[in-house]
Amino acid sequence: MKHLRLLTLGLALIVTAITAACGGSDATTPSSSASSTATAGPTDMRFVFDWPTVDFMIVPIVVAEEQGYFKEAGLNVSVIFPPDTATATKVLGTGGGDIGIITTTDMMAAVTQNIPVLSVGNYTTSNNWGLFSKPGTTVSIDTLKGKTISGFGDTWTNAMLPFVLKTAGLTDKDVKIVTVGNDTPLLLAGKVDLSTNTTNYLPPAVFDKTGKEPGVLLARDAGAPDVPIWVYAGNKDFLSAHADATTALMAALAKATEWAIANPDEAVAAYQKAYPDNGSTTKYNTAGWTDTAKYMKNADGKLFVQTDEQWTQLGDALIGIGELDKVAPASSYYSNEYLPQ
Repeated sequence: MKHLRLLTLGLALIVTAITAACGGSDATTPSSSASSTATAGPTDMRFVFDWPTVDFMIVPIVVAEEQGYFKEAGLNVSVIFPPDTATATKVLGTGGGDIGIITTTDMMAAVTQNIPVLSVGNYTTSNNWGLFSKPGTTVSIDTLKGKTISGFGDTWTNAMLPFVLKTAGLTDKDVKIVTVGNDTPLLLAGKVDLSTNTTNYLPPAVFDKTGKEPGVLLARDAGAPDVPIWVYAGNKDFLSAHADATTALMAALAKATEWAIANPDEAVAAYQKAYPDNGSTTKYNTAGWTDTAKYMKNADGKLFVQTDEQWTQLGDALIGIGELDKVAPASSYYSNEYLPQ
Protein backbone atom coordinates (compact mmCIF):
# COMPACT_ATOMS: atom_id res chain seq x y z
CA MET A 1 0.00 0.00 0.00
CA LYS A 2 1.02 3.57 -0.59
CA HIS A 3 2.35 5.22 2.56
CA LEU A 4 1.60 8.80 3.62
CA ARG A 5 5.13 9.89 2.87
CA LEU A 6 4.64 9.23 -0.85
CA LEU A 7 1.87 11.80 -1.36
CA THR A 8 3.98 14.52 -2.95
CA LEU A 9 4.95 12.52 -6.04
CA GLY A 10 3.93 14.40 -9.17
CA LEU A 11 2.99 17.48 -7.16
CA ALA A 12 4.51 20.22 -9.31
CA LEU A 13 3.18 18.93 -12.63
CA ILE A 14 -0.38 18.37 -11.40
CA VAL A 15 -0.74 21.70 -9.63
CA THR A 16 0.83 23.69 -12.46
CA ALA A 17 -1.82 22.30 -14.77
CA ILE A 18 -4.64 23.13 -12.36
CA THR A 19 -3.36 26.64 -11.69
CA ALA A 20 -3.03 27.36 -15.40
CA ALA A 21 -6.57 26.12 -16.02
CA CYS A 22 -8.23 27.90 -13.11
CA GLY A 23 -6.18 31.05 -12.72
CA GLY A 24 -4.63 32.36 -9.53
CA SER A 25 -5.84 34.55 -6.74
CA ASP A 26 -4.29 37.87 -5.86
CA ALA A 27 -1.88 36.79 -3.14
CA THR A 28 -1.06 40.40 -2.32
CA THR A 29 -4.63 41.35 -1.40
CA PRO A 30 -4.59 42.48 2.24
CA SER A 31 -6.77 40.84 4.84
CA SER A 32 -9.99 42.67 5.61
CA SER A 33 -13.18 42.19 7.57
CA ALA A 34 -16.30 40.87 5.86
CA SER A 35 -17.97 44.28 5.94
CA SER A 36 -15.02 46.22 4.57
CA THR A 37 -14.42 43.52 1.95
CA ALA A 38 -18.00 43.87 0.82
CA THR A 39 -17.48 47.62 0.43
CA ALA A 40 -14.20 47.34 -1.47
CA GLY A 41 -15.34 44.39 -3.55
CA PRO A 42 -15.60 40.68 -2.82
CA THR A 43 -12.58 38.61 -1.85
CA ASP A 44 -11.99 35.81 -4.32
CA MET A 45 -11.53 32.32 -2.87
CA ARG A 46 -10.81 29.12 -4.75
CA PHE A 47 -12.38 26.20 -2.90
CA VAL A 48 -10.79 22.82 -3.60
CA PHE A 49 -13.17 19.87 -3.33
CA ASP A 50 -11.70 16.64 -1.99
CA TRP A 51 -12.75 14.40 -4.90
CA PRO A 52 -12.37 14.59 -8.71
CA THR A 53 -16.16 14.50 -9.17
CA VAL A 54 -18.91 16.32 -7.34
CA ASP A 55 -21.07 14.79 -4.62
CA PHE A 56 -23.37 15.85 -1.80
CA MET A 57 -20.53 16.87 0.53
CA ILE A 58 -20.43 20.11 -1.44
CA VAL A 59 -23.93 20.97 -0.15
CA PRO A 60 -22.70 23.63 2.35
CA ILE A 61 -20.86 25.45 -0.43
CA VAL A 62 -23.92 25.36 -2.69
CA VAL A 63 -26.27 26.51 0.07
CA ALA A 64 -23.94 29.33 1.13
CA GLU A 65 -23.98 30.58 -2.45
CA GLU A 66 -27.71 30.16 -3.04
CA GLN A 67 -28.79 31.65 0.30
CA GLY A 68 -26.50 34.64 -0.18
CA TYR A 69 -24.25 33.89 2.79
CA PHE A 70 -21.08 34.25 0.72
CA LYS A 71 -22.28 37.57 -0.71
CA GLU A 72 -23.13 38.84 2.77
CA ALA A 73 -19.62 37.88 3.87
CA GLY A 74 -18.00 39.72 0.98
CA LEU A 75 -16.76 36.58 -0.72
CA ASN A 76 -16.66 35.30 -4.29
CA VAL A 77 -16.11 31.54 -4.02
CA SER A 78 -15.27 29.34 -6.99
CA VAL A 79 -14.87 25.55 -6.85
CA ILE A 80 -11.93 23.49 -8.13
CA PHE A 81 -12.09 19.72 -8.58
CA PRO A 82 -8.72 17.92 -8.30
CA PRO A 83 -7.70 15.39 -10.96
CA ASP A 84 -7.52 12.43 -8.57
CA THR A 85 -8.35 11.28 -5.05
CA ALA A 86 -4.99 12.23 -3.54
CA THR A 87 -4.42 15.70 -4.98
CA ALA A 88 -6.52 18.22 -3.05
CA THR A 89 -3.83 18.73 -0.41
CA LYS A 90 -1.19 19.21 -3.08
CA VAL A 91 -3.31 21.83 -4.85
CA LEU A 92 -3.75 23.77 -1.61
CA GLY A 93 -0.12 23.43 -0.60
CA THR A 94 1.28 24.95 -3.77
CA GLY A 95 -1.24 27.77 -4.07
CA GLY A 96 -3.43 26.19 -6.75
CA GLY A 97 -6.35 26.73 -4.38
CA ASP A 98 -7.03 28.64 -1.18
CA ILE A 99 -9.44 26.67 1.04
CA GLY A 100 -10.76 23.15 0.63
CA ILE A 101 -11.79 19.82 2.07
CA ILE A 102 -9.16 17.18 2.82
CA THR A 103 -8.91 14.19 5.14
CA THR A 104 -7.18 14.30 8.49
CA THR A 105 -4.67 11.76 7.18
CA ASP A 106 -3.96 14.14 4.28
CA MET A 107 -3.29 16.84 6.87
CA MET A 108 -0.94 14.53 8.78
CA ALA A 109 0.95 13.84 5.56
CA ALA A 110 1.15 17.55 4.74
CA VAL A 111 2.93 18.30 8.01
CA THR A 112 5.29 15.37 7.51
CA GLN A 113 6.17 16.66 4.05
CA ASN A 114 6.35 20.35 5.10
CA ILE A 115 3.46 21.22 2.78
CA PRO A 116 2.12 24.62 3.94
CA VAL A 117 -1.48 23.62 4.74
CA LEU A 118 -3.41 24.09 7.99
CA SER A 119 -6.75 22.63 9.10
CA VAL A 120 -9.20 25.39 10.04
CA GLY A 121 -12.26 23.35 11.04
CA ASN A 122 -13.71 19.86 11.23
CA TYR A 123 -16.09 18.98 8.41
CA THR A 124 -17.23 15.88 10.28
CA THR A 125 -16.43 14.81 13.82
CA SER A 126 -16.07 11.01 13.90
CA ASN A 127 -14.94 7.95 11.97
CA ASN A 128 -17.76 6.40 9.93
CA TRP A 129 -15.42 4.50 7.59
CA GLY A 130 -15.54 0.73 7.33
CA LEU A 131 -15.77 -2.43 5.26
CA PHE A 132 -19.01 -3.27 3.47
CA SER A 133 -20.37 -6.45 1.95
CA LYS A 134 -23.24 -6.87 -0.49
CA PRO A 135 -26.77 -7.32 0.91
CA GLY A 136 -27.46 -10.75 2.27
CA THR A 137 -23.86 -11.32 3.36
CA THR A 138 -21.94 -10.35 6.48
CA VAL A 139 -18.48 -9.00 7.14
CA SER A 140 -16.53 -9.67 10.32
CA ILE A 141 -12.97 -9.66 11.61
CA ASP A 142 -12.89 -13.46 11.48
CA THR A 143 -13.73 -13.70 7.76
CA LEU A 144 -11.35 -11.20 6.15
CA LYS A 145 -8.53 -13.54 5.15
CA GLY A 146 -8.36 -14.14 1.41
CA LYS A 147 -10.98 -11.52 0.56
CA THR A 148 -10.74 -9.16 -2.40
CA ILE A 149 -11.18 -5.65 -1.03
CA SER A 150 -11.72 -2.49 -3.07
CA GLY A 151 -10.35 0.95 -2.22
CA PHE A 152 -9.83 4.31 -3.89
CA GLY A 153 -6.09 4.78 -3.38
CA ASP A 154 -6.72 7.65 -0.97
CA THR A 155 -4.75 8.29 2.21
CA TRP A 156 -7.66 7.60 4.55
CA THR A 157 -8.23 4.10 3.16
CA ASN A 158 -4.51 3.41 3.14
CA ALA A 159 -4.31 4.45 6.80
CA MET A 160 -7.49 2.85 8.16
CA LEU A 161 -7.41 -0.58 6.54
CA PRO A 162 -4.21 -1.64 8.37
CA PHE A 163 -5.95 -1.11 11.72
CA VAL A 164 -8.70 -3.53 10.78
CA LEU A 165 -6.28 -6.06 9.34
CA LYS A 166 -4.07 -5.84 12.43
CA THR A 167 -7.05 -6.53 14.68
CA ALA A 168 -7.81 -9.57 12.52
CA GLY A 169 -4.22 -10.76 12.86
CA LEU A 170 -3.63 -10.15 9.15
CA THR A 171 -1.51 -7.97 6.86
CA ASP A 172 -2.15 -6.67 3.37
CA LYS A 173 -0.53 -9.85 2.07
CA ASP A 174 -3.45 -11.87 3.44
CA VAL A 175 -6.02 -10.04 1.30
CA LYS A 176 -6.20 -8.75 -2.26
CA ILE A 177 -6.59 -4.98 -2.46
CA VAL A 178 -7.74 -3.43 -5.74
CA THR A 179 -8.04 0.28 -6.53
CA VAL A 180 -11.32 1.23 -8.20
CA GLY A 181 -13.18 4.31 -9.32
CA ASN A 182 -16.71 3.12 -8.48
CA ASP A 183 -17.09 0.35 -5.94
CA THR A 184 -20.85 -0.21 -5.77
CA PRO A 185 -21.30 -2.01 -9.14
CA LEU A 186 -18.31 -4.24 -8.44
CA LEU A 187 -19.56 -5.12 -4.97
CA LEU A 188 -23.08 -5.91 -6.13
CA ALA A 189 -21.76 -7.98 -9.05
CA GLY A 190 -19.49 -9.98 -6.76
CA LYS A 191 -16.33 -8.74 -8.49
CA VAL A 192 -15.00 -7.76 -5.06
CA ASP A 193 -15.90 -9.34 -1.74
CA LEU A 194 -15.76 -6.15 0.29
CA SER A 195 -15.63 -2.42 -0.29
CA THR A 196 -13.93 0.18 1.86
CA ASN A 197 -16.06 3.28 2.14
CA THR A 198 -18.07 5.39 4.59
CA THR A 199 -21.65 5.10 5.82
CA ASN A 200 -22.70 8.28 4.04
CA TYR A 201 -21.61 6.95 0.65
CA LEU A 202 -21.82 3.21 0.10
CA PRO A 203 -24.98 2.21 2.02
CA PRO A 204 -27.09 4.90 0.29
CA ALA A 205 -25.70 3.78 -3.07
CA VAL A 206 -26.44 0.11 -2.40
CA PHE A 207 -29.93 0.89 -1.08
CA ASP A 208 -30.59 3.08 -4.11
CA LYS A 209 -29.78 0.15 -6.41
CA THR A 210 -31.26 -2.75 -4.46
CA GLY A 211 -33.58 -1.45 -1.75
CA LYS A 212 -31.43 -3.39 0.73
CA GLU A 213 -28.67 -2.55 3.18
CA PRO A 214 -25.10 -3.87 2.90
CA GLY A 215 -23.27 -5.65 5.65
CA VAL A 216 -20.92 -3.38 7.58
CA LEU A 217 -17.89 -3.56 9.84
CA LEU A 218 -17.02 -0.09 11.11
CA ALA A 219 -13.31 0.53 11.56
CA ARG A 220 -13.87 2.24 14.90
CA ASP A 221 -15.23 -1.09 16.16
CA ALA A 222 -12.21 -2.94 14.77
CA GLY A 223 -9.18 -1.15 16.17
CA ALA A 224 -9.17 2.16 14.28
CA PRO A 225 -9.31 5.53 16.11
CA ASP A 226 -12.68 7.30 16.22
CA VAL A 227 -11.51 10.65 14.89
CA PRO A 228 -12.82 13.05 12.24
CA ILE A 229 -12.31 12.00 8.63
CA TRP A 230 -12.70 15.32 6.81
CA VAL A 231 -11.59 18.86 7.64
CA TYR A 232 -11.65 22.27 6.05
CA ALA A 233 -8.06 23.32 5.38
CA GLY A 234 -6.28 26.23 3.77
CA ASN A 235 -2.99 27.30 2.27
CA LYS A 236 -0.99 28.91 5.09
CA ASP A 237 0.07 31.94 3.06
CA PHE A 238 -3.54 32.57 2.04
CA LEU A 239 -4.75 32.17 5.62
CA SER A 240 -2.15 34.61 6.88
CA ALA A 241 -3.00 37.21 4.24
CA HIS A 242 -6.77 36.74 4.47
CA ALA A 243 -7.46 35.89 8.10
CA ASP A 244 -10.64 37.94 8.38
CA ALA A 245 -11.95 36.69 5.05
CA THR A 246 -11.30 33.11 6.15
CA THR A 247 -13.27 33.70 9.34
CA ALA A 248 -16.05 35.20 7.22
CA LEU A 249 -15.98 32.08 5.06
CA MET A 250 -16.31 29.77 8.06
CA ALA A 251 -19.17 31.91 9.41
CA ALA A 252 -20.96 31.64 6.06
CA LEU A 253 -20.37 27.88 5.97
CA ALA A 254 -21.71 27.58 9.52
CA LYS A 255 -24.93 29.31 8.48
CA ALA A 256 -25.17 27.16 5.37
CA THR A 257 -24.50 23.92 7.22
CA GLU A 258 -27.09 24.67 9.90
CA TRP A 259 -29.63 25.53 7.20
CA ALA A 260 -28.84 22.40 5.20
CA ILE A 261 -29.10 20.15 8.26
CA ALA A 262 -32.49 21.65 9.10
CA ASN A 263 -33.70 21.58 5.48
CA PRO A 264 -32.19 18.46 3.86
CA ASP A 265 -34.65 18.18 0.98
CA GLU A 266 -34.26 21.82 0.01
CA ALA A 267 -30.47 21.59 0.41
CA VAL A 268 -30.28 18.58 -1.90
CA ALA A 269 -32.55 20.32 -4.41
CA ALA A 270 -30.17 23.28 -4.43
CA TYR A 271 -27.21 20.94 -4.93
CA GLN A 272 -28.91 19.18 -7.83
CA LYS A 273 -29.83 22.50 -9.40
CA ALA A 274 -26.23 23.67 -9.17
CA TYR A 275 -24.87 20.34 -10.42
CA PRO A 276 -27.58 18.76 -12.59
CA ASP A 277 -25.08 16.28 -14.03
CA ASN A 278 -24.02 14.94 -10.62
CA GLY A 279 -24.87 11.42 -11.78
CA SER A 280 -26.91 10.33 -8.75
CA THR A 281 -30.57 10.08 -7.85
CA THR A 282 -32.40 12.37 -5.48
CA LYS A 283 -32.93 9.42 -3.13
CA TYR A 284 -29.21 8.72 -2.99
CA ASN A 285 -28.20 12.36 -2.57
CA THR A 286 -30.76 12.92 0.19
CA ALA A 287 -29.76 9.78 2.08
CA GLY A 288 -26.08 10.61 1.69
CA TRP A 289 -26.43 14.19 2.89
CA THR A 290 -28.69 13.15 5.78
CA ASP A 291 -26.13 10.61 6.97
CA THR A 292 -23.29 13.11 6.56
CA ALA A 293 -25.19 15.61 8.69
CA LYS A 294 -25.24 13.13 11.59
CA TYR A 295 -21.48 13.51 11.98
CA MET A 296 -21.06 17.27 11.57
CA LYS A 297 -21.53 18.45 15.17
CA ASN A 298 -19.53 17.55 18.25
CA ALA A 299 -20.93 16.37 21.59
CA ASP A 300 -21.64 20.01 22.51
CA GLY A 301 -23.65 20.53 19.33
CA LYS A 302 -20.99 22.74 17.74
CA LEU A 303 -19.67 22.76 14.19
CA PHE A 304 -16.02 22.81 13.12
CA VAL A 305 -14.33 22.85 16.56
CA GLN A 306 -11.10 20.80 16.61
CA THR A 307 -9.15 19.49 19.59
CA ASP A 308 -5.56 18.57 20.36
CA GLU A 309 -6.80 15.10 21.29
CA GLN A 310 -8.16 14.24 17.83
CA TRP A 311 -4.81 14.99 16.21
CA THR A 312 -2.60 13.32 18.79
CA GLN A 313 -4.88 10.28 18.87
CA LEU A 314 -4.70 9.89 15.09
CA GLY A 315 -0.97 10.54 15.02
CA ASP A 316 -0.20 8.04 17.75
CA ALA A 317 -2.38 5.46 16.01
CA LEU A 318 -0.56 5.97 12.71
CA ILE A 319 2.78 5.57 14.44
CA GLY A 320 1.48 2.32 15.89
CA ILE A 321 0.90 0.82 12.45
CA GLY A 322 4.06 2.26 10.88
CA GLU A 323 2.38 4.92 8.74
CA LEU A 324 4.19 7.78 10.52
CA ASP A 325 7.59 7.99 12.18
CA LYS A 326 6.67 10.76 14.61
CA VAL A 327 3.84 13.12 15.50
CA ALA A 328 4.24 16.90 15.43
CA PRO A 329 2.62 19.13 18.06
CA ALA A 330 -1.15 19.35 17.55
CA SER A 331 -0.83 23.05 16.69
CA SER A 332 1.12 22.04 13.57
CA TYR A 333 -2.04 20.47 12.17
CA TYR A 334 -4.86 22.80 13.09
CA SER A 335 -6.13 26.12 14.40
CA ASN A 336 -9.54 27.16 15.71
CA GLU A 337 -8.71 30.85 15.37
CA TYR A 338 -10.61 31.19 12.09
CA LEU A 339 -13.89 29.94 13.52
CA PRO A 340 -16.72 32.42 14.01
CA GLN A 341 -17.35 33.43 17.61
